[in-house]
Amino acid sequence: MKKYVLFLIFALLATANLKAQNVEVEGKVNSTDVQVGKPFTLDLSLKVPYGWFVEWNDFAIDTLSEQIDIIKRGNVERTADADSNVIVRQQLTLMTFDTGQIQLPAVGLTYAQSFDDPNRLLAYTDPIDLYSTTITVDTTLAYKPIVEPIAAPIRMKEVFPWILAVLLAALLGLGIWLFVKRRKVHVDEEGNIVRGPVIPPYDKAVDDLKRLREEKMWQSGKVKEYFSSLTDIAREYIEGQFGVNAVEMTTDDILEEIKPLHFSKETYNKLKDTMEVADLVKFAKYSASTLESDTALSSMTEFVNESYAHYQKTMSPSASPQTETDCETQSATKKEEVKNV
Repeated sequence: MKKYVLFLIFALLATANLKAQNVEVEGKVNSTDVQVGKPFTLDLSLKVPYGWFVEWNDFAIDTLSEQIDIIKRGNVERTADADSNVIVRQQLTLMTFDTGQIQLPAVGLTYAQSFDDPNRLLAYTDPIDLYSTTITVDTTLAYKPIVEPIAAPIRMKEVFPWILAVLLAALLGLGIWLFVKRRKVHVDEEGNIVRGPVIPPYDKAVDDLKRLREEKMWQSGKVKEYFSSLTDIAREYIEGQFGVNAVEMTTDDILEEIKPLHFSKETYNKLKDTMEVADLVKFAKYSASTLESDTALSSMTEFVNESYAHYQKTMSPSASPQTETDCETQSATKKEEVKNV
């Protein structure tokens, strides 16, 4: 029994010795004579058999000891030699601020026979004695003034973000200025503040109707879009000219709200018939005929002209018996302009 135990111990020792013979670790500095504040290098290498696992130290802390700082970590490189061994290398750039005799401590590198092997082993480099000296100062030389700061050249990549920021700010400012200009505050005839460019609702409606006729939307098959544009023009005109919130209302609500304006029955029906046909086209998939599409634009034009003439006669603050004829003439002129398009 004792012989068996001794044999087992001997086998384990032999195996451990074999493992140690297969692994080589080394740490070399470029010089053992270093200067305070001047970098020097430490080259680390670990050789293991092919297929073995190396868990390389990431040197997360910035020091190797209280006297030696790590200021740069080189890339970890893996190569193979002629005997199929794997060699892992890394260069560390170090610096010390102490003087005299200092020691670079042993560095431990971890390895195992495989990744799954729980038995992690450590191989240590030998400690290295260093001698650190200060920079030699020639005291025989005269004192010199402090060197002024050196002006660094301006590079484009540093200036470009500022140029881009200025251009963006200028574009933003221009956009705000144009927006404010278009939204400039005006005062109407009654002294109320009106925002936006002062284009009389009647003039805008006449221009929009002329433009709609020129676009020939329903002739090109865009019947639904045509009637939507036509009713939008009517809603904006009624809201701007008569103060009825027509843009947010249904057709029935609009027709009910304009009754107190006392349009003639013919004028009222021109709006009513056009709006109802438009609703059928937009919501009931009604296919309007060529005659209905053309009549709708003419009827809406007549409604705008006639309702505006009525407004000038009865509701305008500047209306008077002397100006009614002029108002009718202006309305007739606008109506003729639309028909001539």
